[in-house]
Amino acid sequence: MVRISGSEVRYLREQQNLTQLYLATAVGVTTETISRWERQGSPTVKEENGIKLAEVLSVSLERILYVEEPAAVAEEMVEQDVQTAIRPAKIVAMALVVAIVLLSIAAFFFVGYQSVDTFQFSARRIMPSHTVSTLPFPVVVEVDFVSEKESSLLLKEELPAGCKVLKSVPPATLLDRESLKWIDKKGYGRKKFAYLASCAAQVGAQETQTFIGSLLVRQDSHREITVDGPDRLKLLEYHWADSDMNNIIDDEELLAVYDDFGSVEGLGVDVEEVERIWMGSGYRWKPREQVFEVIP
Repeated sequence: MVRISGSEVRYLREQQNLTQLYLATAVGVTTETISRWERQGSPTVKEENGIKLAEVLSVSLERILYVEEPAAVAEEMVEQDVQTAIRPAKIVAMALVVAIVLLSIAAFFFVGYQSVDTFQFSARRIMPSHTVSTLPFPVVVEVDFVSEKESSLLLKEELPAGCKVLKSVPPATLLDRESLKWIDKKGYGRKKFAYLASCAAQVGAQETQTFIGSLLVRQDSHREITVDGPDRLKLLEYHWADSDMNNIIDDEELLAVYDDFGSVEGLGVDVEEVERIWMGSGYRWKPREQVFEVIP
């Protein structure tokens, strides 16, 4: 296992105009796995996956490995080079800085101080790409809200026909079988809204289920965005934690369950079942008994 830098992987991918789907296909993992690697600061991956990832990005493995402390010496050398480069114009630069400071002070006293509110918000859904019909599966919506003013937010999730909500954490303000609404009167900061659901296959219906969510924030005027992230679920005979659907739950898939869903207290995710499958050599679905059989 090796630790890679998620931010560096994302930077190199975007610099080369590569998609997460392209990386996932080349490395042999899912797009959800690539997305999770890029979101985390220093995810641990299999060494062979790290090597494949570096090859696809046309860099050495060392380039994408996570370094715990910044390269202070390199930064100092860059700073020295910059200082050397600007030394001939140092006097002019200092004069400009003084002039800018004086103008800023004058503008401050002329128009008065006026604070500018920093207002940013986002919502991203984390959910499996598949599950067995009628069995429960978890969904988490991560909300980031940065603002200097206290504001309320309204998060809505609409489930497709044939799906129902079994539980929500924190308890939804409004809940019926196929929709949830959370109202948070102090919505600023980073928060998780989660629910446990199940979907039943319907005769004549498409096997892919589509989820729809939105986040509404009101300050001077209301602002609404669509919840980002995965929004489609297939009903297949694989455990929802088996992201690559190979009838095995490997180390990365187990850690993903801990990171994405295990930390939500009270949700009721059956982490013990996932661990039992992980400790075996594989599993198979037994439709008559409606259980997963662990293969020793």
